[in-house]
Amino acid sequence: MIWPTDYVDTIICGDCLEVMRGMPDKSVDAVITDPPYGVDFRGSEWDSFIPNWLGQARRISDVVIFTTAPLTLWDYPRPDWVHCWYREASNSRNLQGGFNHWSPILMYGKRKFMVDSIKLHAISNSYPRGFPHPSPKPEKLVNWLVENGSNNGAVILDPFLGSGTTAVACKNLNRHFIGIEINPDYCKIAEDRLRQGVLI
Repeated sequence: MIWPTDYVDTIICGDCLEVMRGMPDKSVDAVITDPPYGVDFRGSEWDSFIPNWLGQARRISDVVIFTTAPLTLWDYPRPDWVHCWYREASNSRNLQGGFNHWSPILMYGKRKFMVDSIKLHAISNSYPRGFPHPSPKPEKLVNWLVENGSNNGAVILDPFLGSGTTAVACKNLNRHFIGIEINPDYCKIAEDRLRQGVLI
C-alpha cells in the first residue's frame, strides 16, 4: 500500500487537498493528523475554518485518526469511535470561561486501541518556550496514535504535518510516512527534526 514509492518517507510542501486528490484509492495504511480546528486559535488565520479534507482522507485510507476540539467534533460525520486526550493543567479556556482539560480524537475505521484515552500533563508534555510552531502536539500523544493506529511497516499520511511530530514518530516506530505541509517554514522545521532523528 505505497503511493508512489518516490513519495514515501518524504515531506511534500504544498496544499494537502490538491496532493490528496492525486493519490489513488486506499494508497496508505492510515491517516493520522492534527488538522485546523476552526476555532480561531489565538486569532490565527490558518485556524479560521475547517478545510474540507476528510472525504479525500477516507478515500485514500481505511483508517483516519485525528484530534479536534470538543465542539468541532460535531462538524464531522459520525466517527467509528471517539478517543480522549486528557490534558490536566492545560491553560486553554473553553467557551464557558473555565479551563479545557480534554480533547476528542476521532477515529474512522477499525483499529483496536486497548484503552481509548490517554492522560498527558499539559505542562510536562509541552514543547520548550519559543518552539517555532503555534500548536505542536505532544510527542507521547502522537506516538500513542501511531502505535495504536497502524502496524509495523505501515505507511502513514499526515496531511497537516506542521512541525513534523508524526513523521518523526513514524521514523522512530518503524513506520513510513508521507507528510504534507503548506507552510515552507514548517516544512524546514520538520526536515530538521527528521535529520536529528529524535523528538523534542
